[in-house]
Amino acid sequence: MISPARTAATVRQAAVLARTDLSVVYTWRTWLFGWLVRLLTQVVFYSMVGVLVGDPEYTVYVVLGAAVLVCVAETMLATASTCWDKHQGTLGLLAASPVEPGLFFFGRSLGWPASTTVTTSVALLAVPPFFGVTWSPWQVPVLVGVVALTALSSYCMTLLLGSVALVFSQARNVISTIATLYVTAFSGAMVPLEYWPVPIRRVAQALPATHGLEAVRLVEGGGSAVQVLASLGLTALVGLGWFTAAFFSFRLVFARARTGGGALD
Repeated sequence: MISPARTAATVRQAAVLARTDLSVVYTWRTWLFGWLVRLLTQVVFYSMVGVLVGDPEYTVYVVLGAAVLVCVAETMLATASTCWDKHQGTLGLLAASPVEPGLFFFGRSLGWPASTTVTTSVALLAVPPFFGVTWSPWQVPVLVGVVALTALSSYCMTLLLGSVALVFSQARNVISTIATLYVTAFSGAMVPLEYWPVPIRRVAQALPATHGLEAVRLVEGGGSAVQVLASLGLTALVGLGWFTAAFFSFRLVFARARTGGGALD
């Protein structure tokens, strides 16, 4: 049984690494004028598809979807950062320690969902007004809350992919790219879910972005608080499911390595 104190300590200590890594990857200037501008440009690029189609409603549909996809794109970076300890040669020490790997890796890349909460919020609040969307003051904190939950749930999905990338580290970028394309196509960001066959629609319900995006659309369209909370509940539930799968996947990978049944070097 893992105690709450030990859980908090593991996540907190791993989060120190996440904060340090993020400060190495970005300065505030490169994050603000490089990374954030790049993501906002991506949202504008996708939004222009709606403009070219010539349908104002579809333009709004796409710009909201493109903004939420920022959340997916950035959290997917955790697939690669999960492998950083392996490439630095410290993963063997981690395997030899009594740490719970699922908790460690949850904290290890927390910088990505923290960053994407800011970038996605900026994308949602700054870009859509240029394409016919208006936000009222009360909607702003609601949107930020929706984005934060969607980012955390999407991050939990990425953790499972990261556990696979630990075993097949040379394919880590391929894994995250395929997953990003899948979410882009089937979460309802660019194409309404009703367009796809029923089996794909059912699988799409397992994507945190599907429900987080639905919550954003409900806020924009004046949906009731009950509807928004229902979508947020599904987002949290799906995220918990992904984290549970990732937790046991990391435990399996490390159990095999600790018994000599699998290599992590």
